[in-house]
Amino acid sequence: MLRSVIALLTLAVLTVGASSVAGVVSADPAADALARMAELSRQAEQASEELYSAELDLDLKVEAQRAAEEKLAEDLGRAEAASADLRSYQAAVDRVAVAEYVSGPSGNISATLGAGSPQELLDRLSVQRVMSGQMRDAMTQFSAARTRAAAAEDESRVAAAQARAATDATAKVRADIQRRQGDLRTQISSVEAQYAALTTEQRAVLAAPGPPPPSGAAPPPPSDIVAMPNPDGAVPGPPAGTGGGAAVVQTALSRVGSPYVWGGNGPNAFDCSGLIKWSFLQQGKSLPRSSQALASGGQPVALEALLPGDIVTFYSDASHAGIYIGDGMMVHASTYGTPVKVAPITMAPIYNARRY
Repeated sequence: MLRSVIALLTLAVLTVGASSVAGVVSADPAADALARMAELSRQAEQASEELYSAELDLDLKVEAQRAAEEKLAEDLGRAEAASADLRSYQAAVDRVAVAEYVSGPSGNISATLGAGSPQELLDRLSVQRVMSGQMRDAMTQFSAARTRAAAAEDESRVAAAQARAATDATAKVRADIQRRQGDLRTQISSVEAQYAALTTEQRAVLAAPGPPPPSGAAPPPPSDIVAMPNPDGAVPGPPAGTGGGAAVVQTALSRVGSPYVWGGNGPNAFDCSGLIKWSFLQQGKSLPRSSQALASGGQPVALEALLPGDIVTFYSDASHAGIYIGDGMMVHASTYGTPVKVAPITMAPIYNARRY
């Protein structure tokens, strides 16, 4: 929660402590209302970031389903080709077998006994060698074709099972996303109702500007803005890495004062991961659109080694994130009713830090 809210809560605790000594306990309605607002906002932010992670998972599942279906089609094609080969070799074996049957018993003894002359004997032996070779070749090819057909059929069965599993997994994630979307809408309604019940003074506490950024981190005048890409679109802008962390920091600081909106991708409204993705996108880098995904990507960074532009994630479920700007400070989109602002990274329990 913001420093000002913490101050109110601290004041409430001190007041309760002092009143307890006097034998009279009193509550601070302002602190209670803001604390409730903070609790509801945290719950909504958790649901929101979990939804983004589920959507990223859906993208992976859809891609896995597409690959499984492509493999199934290829394996079915190979199975059909192998079956066609098997049928052709079966026909060849049948022809040779018929020819042997028509020509009568085979073998050197039969040829010798049945020959009327030495020349006929030689002819009979020559024909038998040719037919024996043809039969041997036909049987070899038939056996190989039968092996290929069986393997192709097995592969197609495996591919079909994988395609079914991928389809089922995709459907499961889609259903999970629909459930999460419903939960999020409910939670957002609760936050908005709580915010509407706040007094003007309480809203002013939430909207209070944060501390100024560290010296040297002030943003330049806003430059060209890159639009958020489509989920499956190419990332526009300069090559990844251009400008480094300092440029990302300046870009993010140029949005200080922008309102917090769930699902906000910029350029004029943001949620926490939306601000990060938008700020990096201006420098040609496409980062994941969820705080949990941000916490697992990039390179791990020790807190004592943080540099401007590093990502700091918060809480045990990595459900919040901000951009480190130096001197123990970050810029982030914190919660509903509070604009994008600078805050200390000690404002919440840190989960980890990553460098992109």
